[in-house]
Amino acid sequence: MSETVQNRTKDFPTGAVLSVVADVLVSENHIAGVYEVLNWMTGESLYTHQLPRVSLEATPVIVAMHPELAVAIAEAEQVNGENWREWLAIWKARYGETIAVPRLNIAEHERIDPLSELAEKVPPDRIVVIDGGH
Repeated sequence: MSETVQNRTKDFPTGAVLSVVADVLVSENHIAGVYEVLNWMTGESLYTHQLPRVSLEATPVIVAMHPELAVAIAEAEQVNGENWREWLAIWKARYGETIAVPRLNIAEHERIDPLSELAEKVPPDRIVVIDGGH
């Protein structure tokens, strides 16, 4: 993974980027690839419940930089647990092994405290905060 333009873009594996953009998990390192892309784009260490919202923020920014990826978004409706590797191979042949993504700016990404955001989705009595001794 290389960084360019004074750390404004960074190359990530095609499967990880398309997992964010197309909303199908085709990353060869599974959900870790999605975390890597979105954490870098936001400069944050995101929690699982934040990934859908941040993916919605990131997708139009990535597609604006790479309009050709819109085709993969439409094709992703055909992807399932049995054929994802075949689709990933097609997309790698088409787009290359890596795709550069930009950092999100303040107008493109809303920073929300992870626990506050979780409290909006889950009843407070269901949230357990574990202090790791820090």
